[in-house]
Amino acid sequence: MLKKVIRNVFDIREGEYRTAFLMQLNIFLLISTLLIVKPTVNALFLSRFGVERLPEAFILVAVAAILLSSLYARFLDRSSLNKIIERTLFISFGVLVSFVLLLQLNVLVDWVLYLFYVWTAIFAVLSASQFWVLANLVYNVREAKRLFGFIGSGAIAGGIFGGYLTSVLAPVLGSENVLYISAFLLLACIPVTRMIWAENISHLSVYRRKKRFQGFGEHPIRTILNSKHLTYLASVIGLGVIVAKMVDFQFNDIAHEIITDPDELAAFFGFWFSSLNLLSLFIQLFFTSRVVMKLGVGPSLLFLPVGILLGATTLLIFPELWAAILLKTADGSLKQSVNKSATELLSLPIPQEIKNRTKTFIDVVIDSTATGLAGFILIFIVNSINVYSQVISVVIILFIGGWIYLISKVKTEYLRLFKLNVAQASDEKIPQAVQPDSFLRGIEEILKKGSQKQILYVLDKVRGMENESLFDHIRALLKHTSKEVRAEAIRTLYYFKKDPVEDEIKSMIYDPAHEVKMAAFEYLFEHSSGETTATLDKYLFHDDASISDAALASLALETRNNETLRTQYKLEERIESKINSIEKSPEASLQKDDKIRLLDILSNANIPSYYSYIEKMLDDPDPEVRPKAIASAGKTLNPDFITPLITSLADKKFRDSAREALIGYNTPAIDLFLTAVEQRSIAMKALRFLPSVIEHFNSQRSVEALFKLLEDDDLRLRLQAVRSLNNLKSSFPELTFSSKQIAQRILEEGRIYLDTLSAMYAQIIINYRRKQKGSPEEQYSREEKARRELIDVLEKRLDTDLELIFGLLGLKYPPEDVSLVYNGVRSSKPEQQTNAIEFLDNLLEPDLKRILIPVVETTVLDSISEDTLRSLRLSIPDERECFEMLLEGNDQRIKVAVLRLIAELDNEKYLPVIQPYSKSDDMKIRKLAAEALDKTSQN
Repeated sequence: MLKKVIRNVFDIREGEYRTAFLMQLNIFLLISTLLIVKPTVNALFLSRFGVERLPEAFILVAVAAILLSSLYARFLDRSSLNKIIERTLFISFGVLVSFVLLLQLNVLVDWVLYLFYVWTAIFAVLSASQFWVLANLVYNVREAKRLFGFIGSGAIAGGIFGGYLTSVLAPVLGSENVLYISAFLLLACIPVTRMIWAENISHLSVYRRKKRFQGFGEHPIRTILNSKHLTYLASVIGLGVIVAKMVDFQFNDIAHEIITDPDELAAFFGFWFSSLNLLSLFIQLFFTSRVVMKLGVGPSLLFLPVGILLGATTLLIFPELWAAILLKTADGSLKQSVNKSATELLSLPIPQEIKNRTKTFIDVVIDSTATGLAGFILIFIVNSINVYSQVISVVIILFIGGWIYLISKVKTEYLRLFKLNVAQASDEKIPQAVQPDSFLRGIEEILKKGSQKQILYVLDKVRGMENESLFDHIRALLKHTSKEVRAEAIRTLYYFKKDPVEDEIKSMIYDPAHEVKMAAFEYLFEHSSGETTATLDKYLFHDDASISDAALASLALETRNNETLRTQYKLEERIESKINSIEKSPEASLQKDDKIRLLDILSNANIPSYYSYIEKMLDDPDPEVRPKAIASAGKTLNPDFITPLITSLADKKFRDSAREALIGYNTPAIDLFLTAVEQRSIAMKALRFLPSVIEHFNSQRSVEALFKLLEDDDLRLRLQAVRSLNNLKSSFPELTFSSKQIAQRILEEGRIYLDTLSAMYAQIIINYRRKQKGSPEEQYSREEKARRELIDVLEKRLDTDLELIFGLLGLKYPPEDVSLVYNGVRSSKPEQQTNAIEFLDNLLEPDLKRILIPVVETTVLDSISEDTLRSLRLSIPDERECFEMLLEGNDQRIKVAVLRLIAELDNEKYLPVIQPYSKSDDMKIRKLAAEALDKTSQN
């Protein structure tokens, strides 16, 4: 009976109960601990020091939190998350017990209370962050959407339990003794966390953990400053924190003035903290969704500041405890309900990778900095004015004016960014008829009148919203002409609880598009009742293979992390049967369709024993099967597939599929990429496309890897690495690019350019002199053709070198300036060339100028003379020196051209030059060197 109730309310499935309850217990224990410690420590601090010292504690909290966020990011890079969580819990238990003992022994009480207050604030941030990081590792996106409501109810229960427990026990046992209860609640989290990790995370590969995990990142301050929307968002949040701290001060001040006994004060705080949790829950359940979706983001954001404004005004007129409670109630109840939902909506237009990167920074660093600023302001007021309570109320009112102004700015920028993102996502302008004047109306208009790409973009964003008002608009898309839109509409309806449309979705099982069929079955699994489950059983045995396969693929997806349901539905037996039927199928056309559908099933199932079938189909001769096999291999995130996926980059027909598959492996795959390049274990033609994969990873490791590739001997790989570095810098401006490394590479590439130039000039002069001598016609014709081939290759090399140099310059200087110079240099108009060189001369630093200005000047000359080269202090090599220099390089095309030319020269003096290359690892070079040796020796 209990399982049935929980299943109907929270949609927990068979096989998920144990983990869900453990997660819920974990957050319950953490929040209970916090709600016992926080009111108790507040009461002890105020009783010892008075409210006048509270602003100093705010400042200490700010400093400690900012330092912690930096240190914590480093620890995450060096140690596994489970060890960090365990150590944090052990240390927190030890710190908590130590503080209580020191207080009871009356040892360093002043120091202990300050540190205790700071530790409590840090623990509140850190424990919640660690728990939700753990939750995101345990559950994928679809599971999280279903189960986080149930798990989050543990936090609400913990908040209510801990606060009320403190209010009851503090007067009876004493405040300090109640803290021992919290310590043992905290200690109980350790075995619970161990069980969760062992049962749900330990088996995940490093690639799948990376895909789910978003923790504390490096401080992306530049990203925030470069975005108006993020700047306004951070400012709104920061100003809200400053006001909230002033409200806390007012509440604590009046409460402490009236309730002097620390045990009674702890009970008072515990009661009101729990009561505010209950009120916030009530507003969240019954009002938040209606308010936010009906009024929109802007008006919803006004609820909190207006509520605090009314409370502050009341407190200004009636400086009594009931007025302080009213002020705190407005802050505490609206902050975690209406304001939180509206603020989360503000982040929807922000790209996901940027959102992940900046969220923790705003939550921790901006919050902490604002806390410190509030502390400084309060210190100034408290120390300067005798009757400071009324003054603080006035300051709160003034800050709320600025808060409301910023809300109007962020609302405008929010809408502008939404329009811009929709246009960019589809490479199309938003039609005039679809120009919205509010975010929600904009979504509705695009769902009705937008292009396919615009609709798909909006559907992706809508999944992050609890917006039932959009339900009917999305439902209408089930009849859209695009199969992609129909499938995504079903997947978006998957997340809505309002009016399940099972009958409509059932009819879409017969949709001609396979992806629509699969999406339909995914929906039915989500909204399955007993009748629907029986229906699914029927479809798994349907006569139409496309329907039964779609049902099986959806079943595989829904049960991939649920061994109980996997066994119940006999998933592996069904897959075996499917494989056997394909192998026995006599018709190639039917076999192809079956293979494609089987690949969906195998990649969704995530069963390693079947990966050999995916591997086999990576070499399938059918041009439709292989791209699907590549995509399926990428979805598994199995490291064994990385090498064949890199190999697939060499084939233009499969390159895009292979690139997308490799991008899914993310940063942990970089070391394998670099090893493949270093060992040349894969064809160079494929390796040259690895930078275009790495550029999609938003991490400093990506920058380091691409700089490493700049040291490679292969010119085209270096050029692609430069292009990818520029793309990475443009997409993720918060990443750091070493100016010193860039300058060193520019100087090195400049020297290579000049050496190539001197070699090309030497070949031009030799060719001219041979013509003047009047060599035998047939022999000279073959020689001239070979030499002309070498000169052409060197000219192309110079063009590539120049692009590479300017690509590097774009990493060091403003890209728009560098692009302007490059286009000017490449122009056929002398005036533009001259202006470009002059501009570059003013742009470059002296060290770079000495190398690059001569390089650029040679590119605009119609012809190069010996005097020009000597003015650049370049020596002109003789033919043997030229050949040796070019063969020592690692450009295969140049080596091939040199060996062909030597073979035509028919001169024994070059035998020592080509002899070493007859043993080259490169088969083509080895063959040409051997042919040149044979021809020269015979003659």
